[in-house]
Amino acid sequence: MMKKILAAFAALLCSLSVFAQTGGLGGVKGTVVNRAGRVPITNAHITIVKDAVAVVDDFSRADGSFIFEGLEDGNYLMTVSAEGFISSRINLTVEGYVKDLIFVSLVAEQRVAEVDDSNFAEFDMEDSGYTDAPAILFGANDPYNNIVGYGFSDVRFKNRGYANETQDVLLAGVRMNDAVTGYSPFSLWSGLNEAMRAKESTIGTETSDYSLGGYNGVTNILANPASVRPGWRFSLLSNSALYRLRLMANYASGELDNGWSFAANVSARLGGNDWVKGVYYRSFAYYFGAEKKFNDEHRLAFMAFATPGSRGAQNASTQEVYDMMKKNGEFSYNMYNSNWGYQNGKVRNSRVRSTHEPVFIIKYTANPLENLEAGVTLLYRTGKNGYSALDWYDSADPRPDYYRNLPSYFYMEDSNWGRYNMDKYEFAREAWRTDVNTQHLDWDRLYNINYNAANGRSKYVQEERRVDQHDFNLAANVKWSANSWFTLNGGLNAKINRSEYYKKIKDLLGGEYYLNTDNFAERDFAFSEAMIQNDLDWWIANGEAKQIGKGGRYGYDYYAQVRNGNLWADGRFDLGNFKANVGAKLGFSSFWREGLVRKGLFAGLDTEQSLPTAWDGGSNAIRNEFNEIIVKDINGNPLKLTTYDPITEEVITSKGKSKVSTFLTYSVKAHAEYVLTGGHRFFANVGFFNDAPTFNQSFLSPRTRNSLIPNLTTTKTVSADINYQLSNNGYDLRLTGFVTQIMDQSVMKSFYDDSQHSFTNFAMTGIDQRHLGLELGFKLPLGVTGLNLQGALSWGQYIYTSTPTMYQTVDNSSEIVADSYGKPITYWASSPVYKLRADAEIPANSTIIPNDCFEVDEDGNYVVEKIQKHHVPSTPQLAANLALNYRTRSYWFFTLGANVYANSYLDMNPLYRTIKAAAGPDNKLYDDMVAEHAKSWILNSEYTDAGLTPGEINYMTAQEKFKPAVVMNLSVGKSWYIRRTYNFGFSLEAKNLLNNRDIRTGGYEQTRLIKSADYKNYYKFDSKYFYMQGVNYMLNLYFRF
Repeated sequence: MMKKILAAFAALLCSLSVFAQTGGLGGVKGTVVNRAGRVPITNAHITIVKDAVAVVDDFSRADGSFIFEGLEDGNYLMTVSAEGFISSRINLTVEGYVKDLIFVSLVAEQRVAEVDDSNFAEFDMEDSGYTDAPAILFGANDPYNNIVGYGFSDVRFKNRGYANETQDVLLAGVRMNDAVTGYSPFSLWSGLNEAMRAKESTIGTETSDYSLGGYNGVTNILANPASVRPGWRFSLLSNSALYRLRLMANYASGELDNGWSFAANVSARLGGNDWVKGVYYRSFAYYFGAEKKFNDEHRLAFMAFATPGSRGAQNASTQEVYDMMKKNGEFSYNMYNSNWGYQNGKVRNSRVRSTHEPVFIIKYTANPLENLEAGVTLLYRTGKNGYSALDWYDSADPRPDYYRNLPSYFYMEDSNWGRYNMDKYEFAREAWRTDVNTQHLDWDRLYNINYNAANGRSKYVQEERRVDQHDFNLAANVKWSANSWFTLNGGLNAKINRSEYYKKIKDLLGGEYYLNTDNFAERDFAFSEAMIQNDLDWWIANGEAKQIGKGGRYGYDYYAQVRNGNLWADGRFDLGNFKANVGAKLGFSSFWREGLVRKGLFAGLDTEQSLPTAWDGGSNAIRNEFNEIIVKDINGNPLKLTTYDPITEEVITSKGKSKVSTFLTYSVKAHAEYVLTGGHRFFANVGFFNDAPTFNQSFLSPRTRNSLIPNLTTTKTVSADINYQLSNNGYDLRLTGFVTQIMDQSVMKSFYDDSQHSFTNFAMTGIDQRHLGLELGFKLPLGVTGLNLQGALSWGQYIYTSTPTMYQTVDNSSEIVADSYGKPITYWASSPVYKLRADAEIPANSTIIPNDCFEVDEDGNYVVEKIQKHHVPSTPQLAANLALNYRTRSYWFFTLGANVYANSYLDMNPLYRTIKAAAGPDNKLYDDMVAEHAKSWILNSEYTDAGLTPGEINYMTAQEKFKPAVVMNLSVGKSWYIRRTYNFGFSLEAKNLLNNRDIRTGGYEQTRLIKSADYKNYYKFDSKYFYMQGVNYMLNLYFRF
């Protein structure tokens, strides 16, 4: 036995001696995957370098795996790259064994589209009461998102029909959705394509390493210098759809030997476009970043960027205007813009967006252990965002397409409109055909009126509506890989935001000053000088309205104060082919309004007791024992300004702090997937979300008062999807089915209501929606090297499923509009379509079809032909793409494709879906009749006698559906490489090759009503539309090294 032990010991000594002489040998193995979904990446290029010498130059296998053995102990630099992904560099230490990296995750390299906020519909408050913007998808090398995110942008496509604010957009781990509106502020970094190129994305209800997210995906823009493509890059772009010229320069050092990384990106976008006159860009952008790696465990990065500039905007117009402008040349075909006019022979736009909102970021990341990653980000956003418009006092509306300036205001073929003046109709049509100052703003006329105004008071001014933000953010995240089968992600987020909303005078247009009074109040409350004041405290102190000069604030001024935070965690289980995760988030959201000026209509209380309690020689106001504010009317009689809410009996005030609204928010998610050999992946997600309402949808009229919408509550959402994904040998495919139910939404819209003769605020609560549909994306090789067929299909049914409750108030009154408090919006989710008689003879030129033209059953009830569901608007609910894509070995590429859009609907005005609007001025319905009608859409002579007819319902409540459209696009490009160091090339894209200019991309119903001549009906104002541009191009020239 002793001999055997000695022999074994001798053999061990010999082996150690040999090992010492030859050095240890080890290696590395793992699987290259797409970070989004961990789908294996085939043929990823892997190089391993030691002392500037490449010791490995190979590719990943079909399942993404790799293994390299026989490496000497030491430090290596491993680089992994793949087409369509950002390269990854890994510092590798070999220590005598084969180290298992498990996954090497690559981030998809996105195509940064020339799409920014200029593509977004900008609906003006006076017309529609809201703004809207589509969600832009950032693909994660996903065959569906890669096509849809850019290819469908020309129709303002909203993925799955979801609102923009439901998509979580993160920057360096910080959620950037606007604190007040929830919108994704893409304009903050538009023009910084290179610096913001690196993104990590999830779809639907999937979670992210940086956020639990919601039900519309998460996009995290990395933005740190080390993620920017190394080298120099210069590009020059021209396009005919947005702006004439874009110049861009970018430099990134990559990670230097000393651990530093630097990056800079600057650009300028200048000029107008070929289609919409008056639209222009003078926008600039800059980004600077520095990052330092301290050994392999710590990183610290600093980034700063902004996109200062200005842009002229386009308005939507009615079809009547578009049709008249067709006669003035092809250039104007459905591209009319009412915002501009000539001043001294030069084009000037009245609506200009001016922004400069710098963002500063400090990000620290740490890897103290191989299985532990952590990071903290501080982000501060500040600056200004302004939008100009015309304002006027005691003068005609200067907008050329204002309804009183159109031919239809003077004559309609239906005599019940009460418009009979054919002479004025013909005169107006001739003016629209021939007079440029009728077709467009007449700036010289506005100046001349102000020059001749008494006492130098401007009748017309150009205002600027400002939003100035201070936004502080903290985000922290941690990732702990407990073992090979369990990983825990988690984090916290906190936001403090103060946004100041106010108006200021941008241009007095030749006048000397503008009075800070409420024009509507001046009309309605001429008996009281105090009630018309926008700044009552100034009037009390000075005895007159404040005169506003250029740059002075007027109208309204208030803070939107927002605070929110959350904690989240997500546990991920990896059991080989089966993977799952469960996550939850708990948070809070609170907000309040803080008025900075006291409005005469909503004076509130003199809580500081600054006013005297009795009249004296110099007092313009006093307070009583309840601190209520008392003034005198023009006749010298006492007038109490303090008003109370008729429901809550609380004081209505415009100055000071409102009630603080606080909501508990939470969400839970679950994900499961199973992966089969050959790149087949099956996965499903389900989630429940309890989200707080946003500030802008919570106040009845934040411009004027502190009052909140009654019965404000959280929005509840249940969402689920099931998916199949294939990625194997060039075949990429994803098929998804989804269903989402959104409940208890609140919406606030402001508009001029002709029935009230005033600007009104229309609050809706209890809005429910259902979104269900299918998504398909694919990329298939066609047997010829470099040739593939790609396509995408989005089909959905996005409908309203509830009858919301309404609350309507008038800006110039504390009273609630009669019969509006808590009343149902009867025809919001659906409306009946009553059946016409087969032998009906409909009178010519009749807007509303008479009762005797409709079919009646044996019980005397009008027959319902169908129930028309009402759809979530402004996005195609059917969109498809099919394209051939060819890439050559000599770096040419060609793409020819076609898009089909259908089932897109006009944005509805809630006023038109009320019984009040449908029944008309002769409405005599009582509540029980309305409730009975809403149950089964019963309608008979009892109802028609009370003012509600089948013709009125069919006319007033129908939702307009846009015509389907086909668009063809072509792109071609070429790259040249010199010694694999210098790269230059071009790309040319031509869109809408069929030059179809009749494609409506969005629009809205105006929120105004006209009484018929016989006072039995209301008529609707014409809807307004946006159209797709005709054939347009984008040419990009670039050089990088």
